[in-house]
Amino acid sequence: MDVIKATSAADFLGLVPALIGYTPTRSIVAIPFAGSRTVGAARFDLNPTLGSGSLASSIVGVICRVPTADRMAVVIYTDDDSEASCGLVNALLARADECGLSVTDALYVARDGWGSYLSDDHPRPLAEINTALAVGHPVAASQHAGTEIPAADDTRLCEVNTAFEGFGLGDVAETDWITLGEVAVTTPAEEIDPFEAACLIFALSRPALRDVALVQWASDQAGGERAAEAQAGWERGEEYPADLAAIMWGDAPRPDAARLSAALTTVRHLTALTPQPVRAGLLASAAWLSWALGRSTHAADYARQALAIDPSHGLAEIVASFIQASHLPSWAFEN
Repeated sequence: MDVIKATSAADFLGLVPALIGYTPTRSIVAIPFAGSRTVGAARFDLNPTLGSGSLASSIVGVICRVPTADRMAVVIYTDDDSEASCGLVNALLARADECGLSVTDALYVARDGWGSYLSDDHPRPLAEINTALAVGHPVAASQHAGTEIPAADDTRLCEVNTAFEGFGLGDVAETDWITLGEVAVTTPAEEIDPFEAACLIFALSRPALRDVALVQWASDQAGGERAAEAQAGWERGEEYPADLAAIMWGDAPRPDAARLSAALTTVRHLTALTPQPVRAGLLASAAWLSWALGRSTHAADYARQALAIDPSHGLAEIVASFIQASHLPSWAFEN
């Protein structure tokens, strides 16, 4: 948990970007507290098409799942004047009261200034926000920063394309997919052998192999072996083990974040090496990994990119539905 060392609302607003790692735009940031300490933060799109009551219920519902939270603060970031969000704030206060959750403050950063919906009659100048307190902390320009797929190195791209052109059905049968899955999280992405990179691109474009890899990355090598056996059994008509399925739905023990991050880095690298028309499977994998890491905004961006290529892509649709329903993995709420 992070300690918020803010003596005023202007200090607190200056620290929020450092707390969440980016400067939010068109967003509601809900920050749960356990006593005087923050317990993470959750960002929601300030979506004008979604009713204030529904959005307020989603926000309070997420915060109520944080076991130690006894109060919360909310900050609305909007391109409109502050008055435009008064209805949402009233809905938030009502939902929080129904759940027995106190709201310490409801702040805004708006076109006409900043202030508190609970105590200020008029907006204050934006220049009063104490941004100096966040100096030294990595803060991205917006919640969407970091989801762009980087351009591939020309030499690397040529090597992997050459390997992929030589990839055949015999390679599918002979490849040790579980060992390859470990390579993806233990070897720097740019150092993965071109043929192994081609194999990984192939795997992440095939749902059966992709799901085994995701389960393995969210567990361990043994988990991958179990997932491969379970997938083979399911194809024979056997029931898929509930504990393995629970990983994909986010109802399992907390995965190793470093392992998931390594997998995401590799998947992004592989996506850059894949032609745009056939990237959907890799982008959907990046969406799931981001969701599993608690980066719902990034997950939504990757899912959106995948669905732009393949509007009926199954995994991308599932991740998008998770985000739409404000469904986070259960491990996101563990201390």
